[in-house]
Amino acid sequence: MANEFNTVEEALTTLQNGGFIILSDNEDRENEGDLVALADRISPETVYQMLKEANGLMCVPLTIERAHALGFTKMVENSTDPHDTPFMTTCDGTFEATGVTTGVSAFDRAATIRQIAKPTATASDFNHPGHIQPLYAQDGGLRQRIGHTEASVDLAYLAGAQPVAVIIEVLKEDGTMARRDDLFKVADRLDVPYITINQILTYMDEN
Repeated sequence: MANEFNTVEEALTTLQNGGFIILSDNEDRENEGDLVALADRISPETVYQMLKEANGLMCVPLTIERAHALGFTKMVENSTDPHDTPFMTTCDGTFEATGVTTGVSAFDRAATIRQIAKPTATASDFNHPGHIQPLYAQDGGLRQRIGHTEASVDLAYLAGAQPVAVIIEVLKEDGTMARRDDLFKVADRLDVPYITINQILTYMDEN
């Protein structure tokens, strides 16, 4: 197995088709890999597979504009997170808007996520707290902050999708974080594209 990254174009095709990819940030930052999918075409099957394969915290990055439109608020006003992870108050879709009941099943999570990405959704479509963890991406995306949150929303834009994504960190079987050598093995086993945030930046510069 050659440790070669895929192209951004390959990653975008997989995302557009409803699949997920692996995305690494810089080795001098968190040096982590996330599974990434598009929120507007997520399925219960994909939610379940991402949870099963990654074992991290599933989050839903979206634009600040979209977050405000849905009434989402910051989890804490003054964050002390060393990476400024932009957590918002958790949510579930309401039963009336989405059919969500307990909120925790793969079916309920997918329904909530798709509602977040639905252009006509409103704040009244969600209960708080819940089982979905929204994150707000900085305006300007990767040009403003180098993180999985901004990268996944930028990928959604590049894919022509709603600017809402689904991300989850990949853990190794021993519970520690998967690094690049580990992530190449995961990508090979799952047959999914594996790219880096730096590749996205280069792609945006060239297109």
